[in-house]
Amino acid sequence: MLSRRSLSTFALALLAAVLPAGIAAAQGTPTIGVVNPARVFNEMQETVDLKQKLAGDRQAIENEEKARVNDVEEARKAARLFNPGTAEFKQKNNEFMTKAIALQTWRELTKADLARQQKQQMKDLFTKIESATKDVAKMKKIDLVLVDQRADLPEDLEQINVDQLRALINQRTILHADPKLDISGDVISVLNTQYKNRK
Repeated sequence: MLSRRSLSTFALALLAAVLPAGIAAAQGTPTIGVVNPARVFNEMQETVDLKQKLAGDRQAIENEEKARVNDVEEARKAARLFNPGTAEFKQKNNEFMTKAIALQTWRELTKADLARQQKQQMKDLFTKIESATKDVAKMKKIDLVLVDQRADLPEDLEQINVDQLRALINQRTILHADPKLDISGDVISVLNTQYKNRK
């Protein structure tokens, strides 16, 4: 025979199990959408433009590095024209060392600045993707948007080891989503419109 306390606990558990279903039925079934952030990131026009700008920036940096390396090499050659121990050698060797240290410092500063810019741009773009996803969800009256980041499994399993395969499988947070739930294209459209209006 059940005690009064057991009956109360059972009644509360039953009520808790039934109540959410009743509330959901009263409010209607929640609508769900999915977005593939990697696809959005790669296809949005702002990313395409940033990649082109980055390629141009890298070419300019490579050109500047070549000029600086040549300058250091010329300073090294100039120092070798004099006998070690002479005042001229000491002066030219100091010039060479100063330029070599400046080159190394410039490389480190440039590398750090590029990394900082890329991290900031990536964060800014993700924030925009998140905001555009929210806008599309409101417009389409979607209650929940899931991230669909399923990586394609290779056909030829000889290309990867067991750990790589496990990692790919573990990335699959969604096993199936009807294509009609995918709002990635709508998010891209919103982002491109916003980007065009900012230009």
